[in-house]
Amino acid sequence: MNDERVGQPAVSATGDRSVAADRIEGPVLTGDAEHVDARTFRLTADSILPPAQVDLSAPLCSLPRIPTEVFVGREDELEWVASALVAGPGPVVVGQVVFGLGGVGKSELAMQYAARYGNRYRLVWWITADGPERIETQLAALAGHIHPPIALAGTTEQAAHWVLGWLSTHTGWLLILDNVDDSVEVAPLLGRLTRGHILITTRRNVRWGAGIRALRLDLLEEAEAIELITVLTGRDSVEERRAAGDIVKELGYLPLALDQAAAYMQQGHISPSRYLTLLRAQPSQMYEAGPEGGDVQRTIARLWHITLEAIRKRDPAAERTMIALACYAPDNIPRAILGGPGEEVDIDRRLALLASYSMITLTDDIINVHRLTQAALTQHNTPALQAARCIALHWLYNALPENPDSNVVAWPMLRGLVPHLDHLTSCFSSGQEPTALGYALNELALFEQSQGNYDHAYAMRIRALAIVEAALGPEHPGVATVLGNLASSLYDLGRVAEAVLLEERALSITEMALGPDHPDVAICLSNLACGLCDLGRAAEALPLLERALSITESALGPDHPDVAIRLGNLASSLLDLGRAAEALPLEERALSISEMALGPDHPDVAACLGNLACGLCDLGRVAEAVLLEERALSISESALGPDHPDVANRLGNLASSLLDLGRVAEAVLLEERALSISEMALGPDHPDVAIRLGNLASSLYDLGRVAEAVLLEERALSITESALGPDHPDVAICLSNLACGLRDLGRVAEAVLLEERALSISESALGPDHPQ
Repeated sequence: MNDERVGQPAVSATGDRSVAADRIEGPVLTGDAEHVDARTFRLTADSILPPAQVDLSAPLCSLPRIPTEVFVGREDELEWVASALVAGPGPVVVGQVVFGLGGVGKSELAMQYAARYGNRYRLVWWITADGPERIETQLAALAGHIHPPIALAGTTEQAAHWVLGWLSTHTGWLLILDNVDDSVEVAPLLGRLTRGHILITTRRNVRWGAGIRALRLDLLEEAEAIELITVLTGRDSVEERRAAGDIVKELGYLPLALDQAAAYMQQGHISPSRYLTLLRAQPSQMYEAGPEGGDVQRTIARLWHITLEAIRKRDPAAERTMIALACYAPDNIPRAILGGPGEEVDIDRRLALLASYSMITLTDDIINVHRLTQAALTQHNTPALQAARCIALHWLYNALPENPDSNVVAWPMLRGLVPHLDHLTSCFSSGQEPTALGYALNELALFEQSQGNYDHAYAMRIRALAIVEAALGPEHPGVATVLGNLASSLYDLGRVAEAVLLEERALSITEMALGPDHPDVAICLSNLACGLCDLGRAAEALPLLERALSITESALGPDHPDVAIRLGNLASSLLDLGRAAEALPLEERALSISEMALGPDHPDVAACLGNLACGLCDLGRVAEAVLLEERALSISESALGPDHPDVANRLGNLASSLLDLGRVAEAVLLEERALSISEMALGPDHPDVAIRLGNLASSLYDLGRVAEAVLLEERALSITESALGPDHPDVAICLSNLACGLRDLGRVAEAVLLEERALSISESALGPDHPQ
């Protein structure tokens, strides 16, 4: 039809099956065999009204589901959102962003706000805003509810455009944009709206522009998390609450994980104790297990993989960094260890992206990863995880400083690395570890030993030896190094005979591989000699120590710190043989070298001071020794802390000198503290505890408290025999000390038997002419 009218513009149409008309009174269909349905909606030219002319006939609300009835731990945040949205002055748009870790309850908070404060609004509309296409589609759907003709006649783009005009010309509405992935995707929408309220939930902690306030939603507090579990499951007995407390700790106080666990327990009629057992035994299965009929997309395992996919699209290197971070312990990962020279900017950019998705918590110095994020990313041994473990190991190993046992400046950093190496080690299957893991374990074990953590250092060295020996073969010098360090741990644990066997093997390997005059041979000789001394075989140890000193001086020069160590070991052997006058100049030279090389406040200087003080005491120069021991104690406490085993050694030595000066009461206080430190650090059955018991008993004798002293001597003897064997020289010392106490109590016959046994042990171990 083409009816031209005077004064009116001509109406025309072009193209196949086009229609042109001045007025449309009914449906117009083109094409073959089209069916006309009398129910077809009919539009007139004035059917689509301008947005400003359309009002809601009734309140309109669209939420994806009913908010949960059990809503705990978020009242303050809910009130904060309510106050922030109400605070906007006049008819302007007020924006509020809620961001946080996936599963922390951002969407639920928005839903609770809409339900509780929905009466403030004529329109409440929920948009799942995880992409521009979905935003446009759901805006178009809103247009269709407000003004059906636009949805029928217009395209999706036109309908979305129309509804933005409507929102800009009306007040009393709330638009919830849930799960926004990129602020850029909603920027055009925010830029067009001039009034009303917008509530955005997102994992992203990014800048949102002027007028948009942000609220970080954190994990639940422990009490609130327990309440959530107990209320949802209906299990509130004392035992059940205790199990719920353990569950919330295992799940890291994450609301979605707690909700998932509670639903699983409730539906399966499983007690909290039973669920806790399953969670600890099969964590990966439980992370993926949701209740029957639940939303599989909302299980915690799926949640983080969705987030990781979004990160991968933006920066694949950031995804690799995230998985590498998950290979460390979850808390306090030092930023400084990540990457290498020239990578700082790239690493910072990746961390910023991960933090923006709330996958990590980031400060200037450290990174934290939620434990469930870690578990979700490491539960399956994928090629990506295998590569990430190697990246994490490479970063950590390269961050280790030289001389971790004596590099005091680096100790705070090393202390922070220990839990991360422990966790990383647990990620590798036995027999599948890279050689670098063995080296890293060996290095950090040196630090752990320096801190008095002997059991942990031993465990690390056992694993290191297995790794290095498998990789390099049993005769490699690298194996000898690890053997020597493992032997050192056995000494610390009082297992001297086992240590000597390892030292002998380490010496044999090193001499064969490196030659008889290599500095590493000197280390092996010195270590073996120390073991022999501890077994009472000082005469055998002496030539080994003299050879070790000669090699070290020739290889490293007379003023190297290692020379000081060799001098101290040789002097100690001479003291054991009763040759104090020869030992003293060696100790003085060792102290001079250490102070010059390491500074006056280094722990090795304290050791040299203590050794020199022992020599002075043996020569009767006790007053001089006390001054040195007091300085050694001060250095050790400052460098190592007041509860380190080396502090106990310093206290014991100082107390012994005070006894020689008749200052018994002061000595007892020091010995009691030394005993307490040793028992706490080493355990009640360590040989060093026996030494502390014997020293304290000696002081109690001097105070006339013989009965108390005898009890301590008996315990000291029992510990020493168990740890060192019945024929060790230290057993002879314990026997003699106990015999003295028994004599003082009038139990002479018992004392004689002990003294005879002590004499037999000493003659066998030290020779008939030894001063002891």
